[in-house]
Amino acid sequence: MMNKFASIVFTGVLAAGFTTVANLPVDPITMGTKAQAEAKKKKKRHPGKRLYLRKTCLACHGKGGARSIQNYPNVAGQPEKYLTQQVKDILSGKRVGSKDENGAMRTSPMTGALITPEGEIRITDDEIAKISNWLSQQPPAKVKPLETPLSEAQIKAAQKLYKKKCRACHGKNALKPLKNYPIIAGQNRAYIIAQVNDVKNKIRRNGKIKSMYAMVKKLTDEQIDLLASYLSQIDRSK
Repeated sequence: MMNKFASIVFTGVLAAGFTTVANLPVDPITMGTKAQAEAKKKKKRHPGKRLYLRKTCLACHGKGGARSIQNYPNVAGQPEKYLTQQVKDILSGKRVGSKDENGAMRTSPMTGALITPEGEIRITDDEIAKISNWLSQQPPAKVKPLETPLSEAQIKAAQKLYKKKCRACHGKNALKPLKNYPIIAGQNRAYIIAQVNDVKNKIRRNGKIKSMYAMVKKLTDEQIDLLASYLSQIDRSK
């Protein structure tokens, strides 16, 4: 049996035309909070993140693809199609690399993780696409300061060299590359050095690499080092 207060509230609700609880007014603040929570929850469910961890990509490229080790690349925030193609090229053998200090090809950690000893590929095209999509949305790596910062003269020399050798394909400040080219601003310095040398020695031949041959063939070790140092210090978070 309703008390007097409940009876008044119930009568007021009916008078306003609400016949069920479902028809009662909705609090926009509460709904907004719920929508944000659902969106956040959905974002965490991206299948690419789970696959990135399961396929052991984390071991070389680090958390979120932004904490690479040794001379492996930071892959966070790279163009999705570029990432997809590079993985496929490595798995198919189109992209190879020089040998590391232990005598192993630089691409062997990836092929070892994703190809069985019998030659069976452990990852599908769909899985590669999901990982690439997720990585392309991740925040790029933070700049790792050099032990010895570049001087103003070195920065100017590096900028001049970059403009002459790299800008045509990798864009202004190495941030806006042509289609199917990587963003090299803020990249791991050791990785840049290894890749430029692989291109210079024509070890790497996949994708658009051949267009680099003429640009890097006369670069000295000092120039490669300077370029890599300069590029590694460009902050992509700005």
